Amino acid sequence: MVNFYELAEKALELERSGKKLIRLNVGDSNLPTPKCAVDAATISMKKTKSGYVSAAGIMEFREKIANREGCEVGNVVVGSGSKPLLYGLVSILCKTGDAVAFPDPYWPAYELICKQLGLRYENIKTNMENRWNFNSVNLEQIKLLMICNPLNPTSTVYPEELIKKTIEEAARKDIPVILDEAYKDLAFKKIPRYTGDNVIRVRSFSKEFNMEGWRLGYAIASKEIVKKMISFNQITTTCTPEFIQRAGIACLDNELEIVESNRAIWKERAKVASAELKKAGFEFAEPESGIYIFATHKKITDSGKYAVELLEKEGAVVAPGTGFGDHKKFVRICLNQEPETLRQAISRM
Repeated sequence: MVNFYELAEKALELERSGKKLIRLNVGDSNLPTPKCAVDAATISMKKTKSGYVSAAGIMEFREKIANREGCEVGNVVVGSGSKPLLYGLVSILCKTGDAVAFPDPYWPAYELICKQLGLRYENIKTNMENRWNFNSVNLEQIKLLMICNPLNPTSTVYPEELIKKTIEEAARKDIPVILDEAYKDLAFKKIPRYTGDNVIRVRSFSKEFNMEGWRLGYAIASKEIVKKMISFNQITTTCTPEFIQRAGIACLDNELEIVESNRAIWKERAKVASAELKKAGFEFAEPESGIYIFATHKKITDSGKYAVELLEKEGAVVAPGTGFGDHKKFVRICLNQEPETLRQAISRM
């Protein structure tokens, strides 16, 4: 059975051999990094020797983040993207053999992090008919709960009351809740800022600011957890380069303009792709955010096999649903192309 990362490598190999593909498999925005970020990074590299900085993040950037998130600077830690932040948080909150729970479908990294750290993981089952919402969480015997909101791969948003109720129930059992908010400001309706002593929020510049390859993100957590994450950074990445953090500052200084523009792009792409997919007989929960659609079709019985055949015969690439849990009849489509190219890809599908 082909997996998410194997298919991505196969697509890259075919591209290197000269095959022209429409790639909708990887969560890459395919949008330019904001000019203000590039300019700020360039100025920083010219002015400094790009030496080591604080493992917590430079103070000016942490202050900007604290202002954005309504917290104290001591609650902010910067990292090289959300993935290492999530890995670090799980590693300090759990020990070998502990159980971590997260809704299914899920971002593949959650499962891989748990396996790497020797943890058990409990999938909270959901379904498309209920818009991938979970009814409740069995909090017995778990040490950590992780929730991606908006959800990768479906681009649906969990109801506010559901998240608040879940946080409160977890707090009564002293269970931390990590909210992975990598796509938060790409949601078509505003998502509230969830708080609580047990809440840890992780955000990324990759999708909201088109900075995937720059590797920049941050976590908002208790000061105790932030101190532990600083230590984690010190023994792993050492620090996030200053010029990248300067780019992040520039993005936050121009956040309203950048994010509103990006959100409008994703909303239009979702509208176009949704209409084309429906015409082609695909079923899915309507996306409420950029940048994906998680779809099924009555003719798809093995999404891995389907994805490989689509790649080899039609030159279009989608991610098999088996990478996001037990969803062999689903594929994840990243809307990272212009509307006309999306139409071409869906016609090939």
